[in-house]
Order: sequence, then structure tokens, then C-alpha cells
Amino acid sequence: MKHATSGMVVLALAFGASATDWSGSGTVWDGSWGSYHMTVDASLAGRITLFQYKNLDAIKPGSDQGAFFWPAPQARWVPQNNWPPPTSFNDTAYTASTDANGSELVLVGPVDAYTKLRVTKRFSYDAAIDRMSLTYTTTNTASDSARHFAPWEISQGFSGSLLFFPKATDFKFANPKGSALQPDLPLTRDDSLGWYLDAGYTGNKFYRDGGEGWMAQLKDSLLFVKQYQDVDSSDFPPGESDVEGYTSGQYIENEVLGAWVVIPPGDSLSWTVRWGCSILPKSANLQVGSADLKKAARALVISATTSVQPAPRSMPTIRTPTVDACGRPLSKSGRSLQAGSVGVLRIAP
Repeated sequence: MKHATSGMVVLALAFGASATDWSGSGTVWDGSWGSYHMTVDASLAGRITLFQYKNLDAIKPGSDQGAFFWPAPQARWVPQNNWPPPTSFNDTAYTASTDANGSELVLVGPVDAYTKLRVTKRFSYDAAIDRMSLTYTTTNTASDSARHFAPWEISQGFSGSLLFFPKATDFKFANPKGSALQPDLPLTRDDSLGWYLDAGYTGNKFYRDGGEGWMAQLKDSLLFVKQYQDVDSSDFPPGESDVEGYTSGQYIENEVLGAWVVIPPGDSLSWTVRWGCSILPKSANLQVGSADLKKAARALVISATTSVQPAPRSMPTIRTPTVDACGRPLSKSGRSLQAGSVGVLRIAP
């Protein structure tokens, strides 16, 4: 997260979900599946307040920490004011329910007064691949104009964690002059990855171009990997990238973003992030640049992602898709816009 500028929409990664077991009171919901446990607070915009693997915390727990979702960039939240986040995205009550078999938790937020966006979150577990699937849908409820945004998932981890990710280019976004953030966080680069070992900096952030659609976080021996739709640097939201890290001195943030594209009036766009964890053996090398870490992280990535290819931003019109998410032809009556200006890309398990 940053306190000075950052857009939404989306590409659904087609992951199949299997039966899960959500239980809740309407506000706090819990789910447990094998080694995973997740708690979600619907009263705080569907914030994930606990995520554990084999009873170890993968994110920093608590109502003021956890994992959450914003449309990016911040500069488009409210005119002349990009902080704090609108309550409709960050801390207002969402309506929570499960699907018919209880396998998916669905959280629906209110319409944001300024952007006219509504966020819906769908959390489920896929037993076939032993991963959590988190799908964020942003709907443009405005009837008169399109919206330009990108999806942005932020999870807060423990200080001292190691973040690492495949790098596509040497892209680096420097914090703007006048920003409260420092120019950049120090990263180590090797032939294929970028590494940041948190050293307790306060108010610093890095921006980089990820290369394979995943970002990893290591704390002690617990490895936590996010897989998302890789984005070409030409399609980043203004002032953002697809992998980012922020440190406050008390926690570290693992942030992944999607492409900055158009959401037409009445259209909804969905973007999925897949979470997976493992515990490294005592014999593993857990140092920056370790081959053991690279291998373990890539083992949690189910398949290679494909770079997002949104329609050029200069296009005056947006074409209605003629196929569904699985590539099947749609009838004329079924060709209502379901994915904005971006084709829905399928990733097989």
C-alpha cells in the first residue's frame, strides 16, 4: 500500500473449485480444508483476517492486518484525495453468504459513491490442486460512462519476511517527488528473480515487473506463493506495477496487481489469485538466491500464466466477446459483455 497514487478489471483464471466447508454467523466466517484455515470478516469489506497452513500464520492476523482488495490506482478513488481508501473497498460491511453446497464464500460490497464500482469477493478451496482460489469481481454500476481501473490484492505479512518473484524486465517505478515514501527498497537480482529481504525499513516500497505471474513470501520455513495473471509492463495502472512490496517497520506487504483496462457501464470484470503454501525441510537453503527456494516456489505454481493482452487504450469502442470463458461460441442473446475489453484467459490446473 502507498499513500500517494495507484486502477481495475480483470481476467478470470478458470480454476475449478471443489467442495469446502464454510461456517459463519453472518459477520465472521471460517473455513478449514486439509492443512489450510481461513477466517474472513464480512464487516470489514470481506477482509481475510487469518490464513494458516499447518497452524502457521502465512499472513499477519487481526482485523487491522490480514489481506484485502482495492481497485487501483489510488489517484482515482476520490478527486484530490487518494488516502484513506474509500470505506466501500476497505472497512464497510459486505453481505456474506455461501453457494448452495457451502463450498464458496461470496461477499458483496456496496456501490462506492464516487467511482460507482461494486466489489464482490468469492473465496473457495480447490481440493484437486490443494490451493485457495480468491476471485475478485468489480462491477461498474454507472449507466453513463466507463471506468478505468485495475485489480489489486494486498496481504500483510510479518516483518523480516523474504519476498521474491520472477522478473520480466529491469522495470522499476521510482516513487514520485514529494511522496512520503522513500525512493525504493533495496532488491537483490540474480539471473531470473528479484529478492527483497525485509530489514525493517519504514514507509518504503518497491515496484517491479513480474515475469511468470507469481510472487513468493518466506517467513522462517513457511513459504506462501500467490499466482496471478501476468501483466505486460505496458498495461500497468498509472504509477503501479504487477508485483509490489511495502514495509511499514511493523509489517510487510505482498501486493499483486492486474491490468489497467476499461470497465464499460454495467460490465463486471473478474480476476483470480491462487494461494498455495508449503513448509521447507530443515535441510533446505533459505537464503536469498537459493535454488531450494526457487524450486519450492515454482512447485506451488500450478501452470505458467500468460501475459495479459488488453485492447489498446486508444480504441474508441469495445468489442463484445463471442465466446465464453472456456472458448465456446455464445449465441447472439448470450453475448452480453462479461469481460470488458479483455478476453478471459483460461489456465488449466
